Amino acid sequence: MESSRYRVESATEAVQAVEELMAAGLRKVDILSPELDPTLYDRLEVVDAIRQIAVTGGRRAEIRILVRDGAEISRRGHRLANLAQQLTSAMEIRRLADEDADDDTTFLIVDGRAVVRWDTGGDYAAVVEPEGRATARRLARSFTDRWERAEPDIELRRLNL
Repeated sequence: MESSRYRVESATEAVQAVEELMAAGLRKVDILSPELDPTLYDRLEVVDAIRQIAVTGGRRAEIRILVRDGAEISRRGHRLANLAQQLTSAMEIRRLADEDADDDTTFLIVDGRAVVRWDTGGDYAAVVEPEGRATARRLARSFTDRWERAEPDIELRRLNL
């Protein structure tokens, strides 16, 4: 069986990969993005895909996002931060624990099978695996370890009244 793994090098290609994988999602999304990159995630297509996953997945829907600084994301008016305030039963954003905050590892896992792993260094070069179950399992363990150490970020839970 031929591998479906491929590389993206530009922001445009990375955005396309994120949108395609999220659009195919049914129940679960894990995002580790210390800055919750607005180029990738502060997009109507991503918000719509996550909203659809929350509806499709019903009570089993789970969208987990790990970030470094929720206050900055909230100040920017990030669409996913706003969505998290609406989808409180399906979606949560947590602040990375101090021991994880300096790590620039960045990835997306959709439904325990589709993965995008960005190279460290701050650009958009990444490996995309639409059927990367083994990679997804490995990264999911790493994500869950970080998730358990992370804390809910009150800056992102605040409702603007």
